[in-house]
Amino acid sequence: MTFDQLSAFTISDDHEAQERVWNELPTWNRYASNIRSALAGEGVRASDKRLKFLGGLDAYEAAGGTVKRDLFDDKEGGFAVDVVKLDALVAAKLESAAKAVKAEGWKWVEIMPDVSYDTFQTYGRRYPEQVPLSEAEQAELDQLTAEYDELAELIEAEAVDEGADAKIEEIDKRITALQDRTEVYAPEVLEISGAIVTLTNYGDVRIERGLVLPRGWPG
Repeated sequence: MTFDQLSAFTISDDHEAQERVWNELPTWNRYASNIRSALAGEGVRASDKRLKFLGGLDAYEAAGGTVKRDLFDDKEGGFAVDVVKLDALVAAKLESAAKAVKAEGWKWVEIMPDVSYDTFQTYGRRYPEQVPLSEAEQAELDQLTAEYDELAELIEAEAVDEGADAKIEEIDKRITALQDRTEVYAPEVLEISGAIVTLTNYGDVRIERGLVLPRGWPG
């Protein structure tokens, strides 16, 4: 047994469970990560997108969630034990994003932190119309893009002050807002379509708009 395997077993002090996991795992599959996962039961790994979205295990724990770690853990690993608590925290945080989407006028908006590609295939699709920016908006976009590129080069060269990261983030938000104006959903599309607020594998908010419920579904 390797040191990594031994350290993985320290996530639990249940000797019977430790023996059961060791005996049940095939010899070719006795990796430390698999041992930890088996001993953690229904726990959620720290690498899970829901925990990334919340800000990590520490944020989940600070909100009252229960965490299980092994003795050699450097806080980059571990598990969230209370899955119900985790999902409630994620749903509450996603609700703020959902409110903004609802304000766009969609017929329905659903929060689904974990949704598969196959699920999206069950919906019909409606797409936005392309709308050009006004001259003033296009001029602003061009200026912001130039500022962003210049500031990004300075940041990479470490030739900026501490406020540079915050500034480039604000510029990026404004650029995104202007670019979003080039796509507009028609009122008749909003009347029959909806949106799903979900998470990417990296824990970022993802919004799928223009979805039409399959016939027979409530909504």
